[in-house]
Amino acid sequence: MPTLFTPALRIALGLLLGASAQASLADAPACPSNDLPTFVQAFAASPELQQAFIATPLVEQRPVLDDRGREVTARYKLTGDNRHLLTLLDAKAQAQAGLHSFWDDKTLVVNDPLGDVVQAFVFERAACWQLVRVEQWSMDGLLDRQAPANESALQRQMRKADLFLGYGGREQYPLTTYFFELGQRILLDAAHKGSAKAAVQAVSLGFSGMAPELKPGEPEQLLLPYAQNDVEAALMLSMYYCYPQVDTDAESCQNPGKSEAILQRIAREQDSASAYHYLGSFYAEGRWGKADPVKALDCHQQALKRGDLESLWPMTWWTRKGEMPAAGGRCLNEPPQA
Repeated sequence: MPTLFTPALRIALGLLLGASAQASLADAPACPSNDLPTFVQAFAASPELQQAFIATPLVEQRPVLDDRGREVTARYKLTGDNRHLLTLLDAKAQAQAGLHSFWDDKTLVVNDPLGDVVQAFVFERAACWQLVRVEQWSMDGLLDRQAPANESALQRQMRKADLFLGYGGREQYPLTTYFFELGQRILLDAAHKGSAKAAVQAVSLGFSGMAPELKPGEPEQLLLPYAQNDVEAALMLSMYYCYPQVDTDAESCQNPGKSEAILQRIAREQDSASAYHYLGSFYAEGRWGKADPVKALDCHQQALKRGDLESLWPMTWWTRKGEMPAAGGRCLNEPPQA
């Protein structure tokens, strides 16, 4: 069978292909820097660098709902010219839009303080740096899809905080720490706009260690206006008075008088089953000093009368142990004299 190429033709073809490859390499721009921030500064300003150092295919990631309505993410492989996705890489564009940026390892995150814009650019290193993924973390799509009728702006803001905290709670994304910090920041803003629930959640996050600890005195400033009427805020404030610092080693309540008084008042004024329940629990364990099971029993009985079924558990425990406190105690202290 005759050969398709003679030796001379094969040599000529090899020389032609080699020359073509060398020409292609010569046309490719050089890597502007081994330092990633320096590389990105050049990359953001140069269409030629973008064309050369965007991975093929580029991946775009977005938050979505799965078929069960759970918040997950989806990734899409993009083809064609995707340089329009890089607008916010440019520092001037960020400044004009009132945005800020920070580095998280090999990821540049462009964002605004309350999470209306959160865009992450993920780079990997080969012969030079490459942009391999763009993550769009704006929650507007999910918020629009799940929006209740007649939702207020403050209610929407609370749902946005819950979404970011939910993604953080999965602890599977590189930006987990940022999601908790952002969620807390959104809640603090909502607390200043009138949400008692946001105040309680923001303080709770600060004590959990998942988000930054609040400034000294800030929990009281946030909670005190709401604790006059809101049971959860009063309970959180009571806890704060006992243990005002996250890293405290104190085993006993630091300010038992204030801690007890706030729950006593909310139980009396709001006739709250939850307040009676927590009063019973705290008297039983001696949170504010010596344990007072007689007083605790009446608190739990008052909570039960108001529909708090959790107060069945301590009474069941006392019964099984044969340690039921004596009847006749009074949960509420005498009201303070005017």
